[in-house]
Amino acid sequence: MKRIYDLANLALLVMLGLTVKAAYPRLPERIPMHFDIAGRPDRWSGREGLIVLVVIPIVMTGVLYLLIRLVPRFGANPRYLNIPRKAEFLRLPPEKRVVYWALYKEFFAGLTAALNLLFYLIIRATIEIATGELSLLPFRAVLPGLVFMALIMIVYVRRLFVLPGRLIRGDE
Repeated sequence: MKRIYDLANLALLVMLGLTVKAAYPRLPERIPMHFDIAGRPDRWSGREGLIVLVVIPIVMTGVLYLLIRLVPRFGANPRYLNIPRKAEFLRLPPEKRVVYWALYKEFFAGLTAALNLLFYLIIRATIEIATGELSLLPFRAVLPGLVFMALIMIVYVRRLFVLPGRLIRGDE
């Protein structure tokens, strides 16, 4: 599943860049950069601000993937661990900890994909507002990203809580 999330992250970042590149020439000089709870723009910027909105998910993805690589290394020292069921996890032999870390990496890759989808949807709607196709940022525009993020959180947090005990009992 992690490979699917990896590909989704790459695809979303490429789509984000291509969407902004295609829309940039037709954007007005002033575009919305922030929205109130009702979806009305309440802060504006020059269209260069849209470039910043593209850089944010790229940097965020890099940082989260760096965490994916580093956290298992820090996990060798129990003092640095802040995971569900820490005591059960620490009783696991190293070969079973690998299973836990694989799920942990999958979770963070999926969470990154959900965040990138959310950024893509927000930036696409921002472009539509800037070009006059929309007047408000509709909640339905970002709903798929929010639903995907909620599902990732529910599924993986539950699995991360249950897995150490299952590994100890030999269920996995």
